Amino acid sequence: MDHLETTYKCLIPSFIPAITHPLTYARTMMLLGYEPFPPVRRFTLRNILHSNYQAYYYPSVFTYCRKLRLEVGLYGIFTIGLPANIIGSLVKSYSTNITMEYLTPDFYEKKTFFETDKGIRIFLISTSKCTVARVVGVVVSYPFQVIMIRQMSQFINGTRLYDYMLYAFPTILRNEGFLSFFSGLTPRLIGEVITVWLTACLAYFFNKYVFMDRIDPSLKKHTPIVTELMISGATHGLTVTSTVMAACDSTNNVVPVFNNWWQCYSYLSRSDAFVRGSSLFFRRAPSPKSKLHGYSQ
Repeated sequence: MDHLETTYKCLIPSFIPAITHPLTYARTMMLLGYEPFPPVRRFTLRNILHSNYQAYYYPSVFTYCRKLRLEVGLYGIFTIGLPANIIGSLVKSYSTNITMEYLTPDFYEKKTFFETDKGIRIFLISTSKCTVARVVGVVVSYPFQVIMIRQMSQFINGTRLYDYMLYAFPTILRNEGFLSFFSGLTPRLIGEVITVWLTACLAYFFNKYVFMDRIDPSLKKHTPIVTELMISGATHGLTVTSTVMAACDSTNNVVPVFNNWWQCYSYLSRSDAFVRGSSLFFRRAPSPKSKLHGYSQ
């Protein structure tokens, strides 16, 4: 992989988090269940058929960001967790691409199976290699994800344990041990594997049986991008669980403490909390009974 390819594959994706960081901050807090506004009942199309149906929604992400700005300041909403976010994205992109290049030395020079349609065997091999590369990228970069989430959420109870990224590493290591850097990793990996395989299977199906010769073969390599957007909601519950587990520690009571990720997943499922952060604009509240101000556990 030459220098130009390295820049395109690793550095450019790493700068995207810097541009969208305020939205990342807002969505992270949504995933944790921090809701400073009460839900408001709104009319939906379902009310046409069921007049008694009650749908409650939270304000959009822009109103949410304005509230965050009041909590952490304008500078804070753009910078808190930003170094960990950027470095984590860089580490993830680089390690994923290096692993993929190692598994498939000519990966960046050859056409993918999405373009050439070489059959199910090549599809399975390529998807398996992509899965391994994505898993490596997630595992290597995950400690930065944990630190970013804790930096963003610590204002809730006024602590400042994780203000500086370099100090956050020894703080977590001293207070909770090495494994705390990987809190919530299991649901994150499960979600990553499901996403890779669902995306690849849908892309393979569309390219082989729907599009066939109707479109330019070179466009088929972009099908996975579309299919990944289509199935993003399938693993959202695992994303919520991973984020909540990453914020769990023994000193920073931002979220309830769970013994394991499955206990957390079950609790969130029963609480109808998997809608958290699923949309930035039409933000449905977990249930009509949920009208809590401030952070809700």
